[in-house]
Amino acid sequence: MPQADFVVAGLQRGWDFQFFHGTISFTIHSNELHGFQNFLQDIKPFTEQGNSFLKDFWEQAFDCFYPDPQEPGDISETCTGEERLESLSSSVFDMSMTGHSYSIYNAVYAIAHAIHVLYLSKSNHRAMGKGKIMGFQDLWPWQVHPFLQVIIFNNSAGERLYFNDKWEMEGGFDVMNVITFPNTSFNRVKIGKVIPNAPEGQELIIHENMIVWQTIFDEVSISLFQALLFS
Repeated sequence: MPQADFVVAGLQRGWDFQFFHGTISFTIHSNELHGFQNFLQDIKPFTEQGNSFLKDFWEQAFDCFYPDPQEPGDISETCTGEERLESLSSSVFDMSMTGHSYSIYNAVYAIAHAIHVLYLSKSNHRAMGKGKIMGFQDLWPWQVHPFLQVIIFNNSAGERLYFNDKWEMEGGFDVMNVITFPNTSFNRVKIGKVIPNAPEGQELIIHENMIVWQTIFDEVSISLFQALLFS
């Protein structure tokens, strides 16, 4: 099941999501960040000036429209701006943070930490009388690279992040189980994870008792699942 940050509501509402019930998929690793839910709940299209994407999304998601003063329309279908994202079905908008967004969030903070360390090193250099004051306009991307290699920090989800010797953050993958409901909503439940550089035999962790299977299938043994994944 492909991962997406936003979906087109007009297409989603006509789908039979029961087909996806019990689906097991691999997604880019993610985590719940402190304050993210509050951020989503505070989003209002009227306060995001110049954000035409948000206006279009709002109209599609809530099946309303922003009236054109030059065009008469049914006021009952007008977007008020007070609609709540959490009231939408998860098939229209998923309130959880996706792996792509989580990766971008971590990348931004990694750069910020690296630049901070770089400026501290320059400050110490100046303290010894060996340099001038460095402004942001004097910074070149290549100067940040060595500092990215050595930074270690915890993000707001409490996850420890750092680069390995291949310049990679070892996030791995989450194993997700999709559970659908009659009202076309669904939950994605994390039932395990894939750790690429773990010792042999420990690369895949699955909580078998958490899996909800499609009713037409028998349960697949976890050992067979591992054999198929790492063969």
